[in-house]
Amino acid sequence: MKKNLIVESIVLKRKNLGETDRVVTLICQEMGKITCVAKGVRKLNSSFSSTIEPGNLIRAYLIKTKSMPLLVQAKLIEDASATRSSLPKIRRLSQILEIFDKLLVEEELPQETFLLIKEIRQLLISGDINLIRSKIKLLIKQLGFADNTSQKHQTMLEYIQEVVERPMQSFKFLQTDTTSLPANKSIK
Repeated sequence: MKKNLIVESIVLKRKNLGETDRVVTLICQEMGKITCVAKGVRKLNSSFSSTIEPGNLIRAYLIKTKSMPLLVQAKLIEDASATRSSLPKIRRLSQILEIFDKLLVEEELPQETFLLIKEIRQLLISGDINLIRSKIKLLIKQLGFADNTSQKHQTMLEYIQEVVERPMQSFKFLQTDTTSLPANKSIK
């Protein structure tokens, strides 16, 4: 990684560190999944604290250090606030971001894979669940995992959990079909 780097990124997750800092995980084409520290971002006068919300597409300004890179500035490219308007949408956002987090590693992503990740994020905002399922399957294939053609898994999440060998923490909405849902429930 260069000393200073400007990358287009999707914010995966963030975690408080100390009193004023946050550890932020991003996905970018140049480095894949990267964890960095945003110093002072939790202060009241922070200029980019709302920019680094999970799901947002940002332009991140990073400085390489001996340990984790520093996220010194972030400019919002596209907001994901539409996905935070209801509980089902928040669930979908958290699940998609967790899937990205589990499947991706810290290495450069091919441009087509990063564009597919951005497309899945955009579909999540627009709410087209069936298309999201097919795009997730394509992402899994692009990342080199085996195709989920067996009937062994009832949901895509079960398949992803088997692939990454860790349980998923988020809610299940990527079911293989809606017939397995109770009659009074729907995916929204």
